[in-house]
Amino acid sequence: MNNNGIIVKSKKLHYILKALKHFGDEEYMDFFLERETNPLLLEFNKNGEEYFEKPFYIIHENGNGWGFFAEFRALLAKLVFADRFGMVPYIIWGSDFLYKEQCLLNGIDNAFEYYFKQPFGYSLNDVNNARLVTHSKSMQAVMIEREYKRDVYEISNEYLTVLACAYKKYIGFNKNIEQQIKEQIRSKFGREKVLGVHFRGTDFKVGYDNHPVAVQLEQTVHAIKEVIKDGKFTKIFVATDEEMAIESLKKEFGGIIIYYDDVFRGNSDKSIAFSNSDRQYHHYQLGYEVIRDMLTLSYSDGLVAGLSQVVVCARIAKASRGDDYEILKVINNGINHTNIFF
Repeated sequence: MNNNGIIVKSKKLHYILKALKHFGDEEYMDFFLERETNPLLLEFNKNGEEYFEKPFYIIHENGNGWGFFAEFRALLAKLVFADRFGMVPYIIWGSDFLYKEQCLLNGIDNAFEYYFKQPFGYSLNDVNNARLVTHSKSMQAVMIEREYKRDVYEISNEYLTVLACAYKKYIGFNKNIEQQIKEQIRSKFGREKVLGVHFRGTDFKVGYDNHPVAVQLEQTVHAIKEVIKDGKFTKIFVATDEEMAIESLKKEFGGIIIYYDDVFRGNSDKSIAFSNSDRQYHHYQLGYEVIRDMLTLSYSDGLVAGLSQVVVCARIAKASRGDDYEILKVINNGINHTNIFF
């Protein structure tokens, strides 16, 4: 059975029934709880008789409405965990991943494989016939991040380097995706000196607990003017989820503004990740568009942005190539501490 949604639901039901069976058995209940929460307690299944020397580590999506690059950053942390313990990662983004289509996409059911190659080229058939197979836990990513005393949206230079190494070793885009995006970046940039700008609108204005305090467009405009006043940058690439931000920046800066005009954007306080559209493969397209924005920001010469996971991952991607921004200006208004939950 390779339907990821069925597998996840079946496992949850299995855990519930097993817990009920041992209700009142304190020793077993303590073990059961530790199994779920202890990142270092790994349970291996024997799927078959092959690859006995390679422990496979299946990395699942966190789900719970996580945006693309929040999920991606957690994936990188789990890849660091896998690398540390000599395990071979195999990544499955299933029915809880926001960008997964309900139908097959070009014969693909695993949403990770819409965009990326599996590390080292192993297939699901390889995993299904392997002797040692274990599954990821969200606490394993938390463990790695806590080691580097990370903030939710900020990142130390040390941790940036660690994640950039994981990115370089394990992340590879599908050939068609990579070629298409690089061609689009070249078409936008030409030989210009480009300042990348990321403006996060829509649901950030709600002020969700433990999320960044929204950057105002006036702050972004002011920061851009400070950066471009010496004439070093000849183009400004804008990545944003909000249509009005594009129009405002075009009025402010005129013809030096460049952006992708085929992006699905919003003007409300609802995240576009939860949007619906009659365009074909809308959820896949949302994922493609945010990947393209992230990579385009990573190839920009400078960057002005607020706190966001897109920006963190653009910095990681740039560092993975051994590159640095000439100018990096992150506008940090702090983190919300509200009773408004995502």
